[in-house]
Parts: sequence; C-alpha cells; structure tokens
Amino acid sequence: MNEKYNTFWGRFFAGLLDGLVFIPFIIIDIFLLKPERELIIVIPWLIFNYSIYFVYAIYFHWKFGQTLGKMIMKVKILDVSENEGLSFLQAFLRDSVSLIIQMYLLFRLVVLVVEIGYYDKIAVQDLTLTLGYIGLGWFIIEVITMLTNDKRRALHDFIARTVVIKIDRTMPNKS
Repeated sequence: MNEKYNTFWGRFFAGLLDGLVFIPFIIIDIFLLKPERELIIVIPWLIFNYSIYFVYAIYFHWKFGQTLGKMIMKVKILDVSENEGLSFLQAFLRDSVSLIIQMYLLFRLVVLVVEIGYYDKIAVQDLTLTLGYIGLGWFIIEVITMLTNDKRRALHDFIARTVVIKIDRTMPNKS
C-alpha cells in the first residue's frame, strides 16, 4: 500500500478533534434540554443541534477538503482522480448515509417531544440508543471497507467518489 493512503489513524484522531469543536453545544444541551423548558425553545434547538455537524463537515470538506481535525492531522479529501478537490455534491454524498440516519432520529425525536409535551431524557435515551446501534453498524461497515482496499477508501468514499490522503507536512495547504 502506498503510504499516502495510510490514513486510518489520522482520520480517527481527526474525528476526535472535530468532536471537540462541538463541546460548547453539549454544554448548552445540559442547560437547555430540561423537562420544564418550553417546546418553542427545545424544538428549534434540537433541529439546530442535530444539523450543525453536517453543515460543518459538508462545508469544510467542500471548501477545503478538510475539517479542522483533518487539517491538524494532515489528511485531505480529494476527488478519486486525486487531481481536484470535492464538489458540493461529493461533500454532501460523503455524509449522506449518516445524515439520513441523523435526520430520521431528529424527526422521531421532535415527534416524541411533541407527543409527550416536554423533553424527557429517559424517552430520548431509548430512541437515541436504538438509532445509535444503527450508526455503530454503519461505522463498522465503513471501517471494514476502509481496511480492505489499497487506497483505504471507506464506503462513503466510494459513494462520493473520493479518496483521503496524507498531505506532506511541508507542502502548502491548497484547496
């Protein structure tokens, strides 16, 4: 395998670093999502909070080929030709399966909150746990796919016709 495709750990740690970007939203969740909070506040917050990661990931992948975490870890996403960056469609397609799972969860969550009339952490935990298993299944498929081909392309890379490469630490970070 060509060393430039050896990106598993870079991608892994990039994901952890990108998670740090969203810590402020987790803190806001703790204070905002309470049973006594008005639904007029809870529902827009849920929609925003469940969508923001995808706005972040799709935008950064489209504009820069990297999220902040990938920039730090020196990995970049390119079109499968490796001659150009991603189109908006490719950036969208890379996250499309996770986005569908997340939007389904959001829809079910909003319906649940409206039906019971308040934000109930226990009911929400049951719903998110079930869909979390679906997300875990998708992640496992992604890792297996990535580890079984020479260019270390995960299933979402095949869907979007992209490839992730290590970038030379001395080369300028071009879009």
